[in-house]
Amino acid sequence: MRKIRIAQIIGALFPAIGPGQIPNIPDNGTVPDQIGLINAIMGINPLQEAIYNADAATASKTLSGAEMSGAAQVFLAFTGTFGAGGALTLPTVANLIASLPSVVQANPVGITWQLRVINVATTQTLTMTTNTGWTLAGTMTVSTTTFRDFVVTITSATTASLQAVGSGNA
Repeated sequence: MRKIRIAQIIGALFPAIGPGQIPNIPDNGTVPDQIGLINAIMGINPLQEAIYNADAATASKTLSGAEMSGAAQVFLAFTGTFGAGGALTLPTVANLIASLPSVVQANPVGITWQLRVINVATTQTLTMTTNTGWTLAGTMTVSTTTFRDFVVTITSATTASLQAVGSGNA
């Protein structure tokens, strides 16, 4: 129990420490060894904080929690050619939380990350659509050969928000 609590405290103090990057901190009795703590934090590879997922879907689909989470920056590129308008339905918030690392699942409220949806090769505009537990804010469309950035925030054990924050050319 003590190790889980220490990991949660470190995660709160240093949010750049993400899944798969739990540092090995020497325990010097009842408190962490300060030199070991500093070395563990300095040894984290920041490139592990980005995930790139490619999806070759050719029709509307429901996104999986794993496709849109797991790092501080998640890049999701759609490379298939949609025959008609592309609706990208978000997973339920329960499914999204279930896909997060177990340390985060215990208390996910306030967890935030960037999601970049890239419309690489489709011939249609992609539209992010809601599912159980979501609040959407801003523009939810991604035109052909563009990207749109979103901020995903877990707001409670059963709710989350998706906020559009910008776009650009892919």
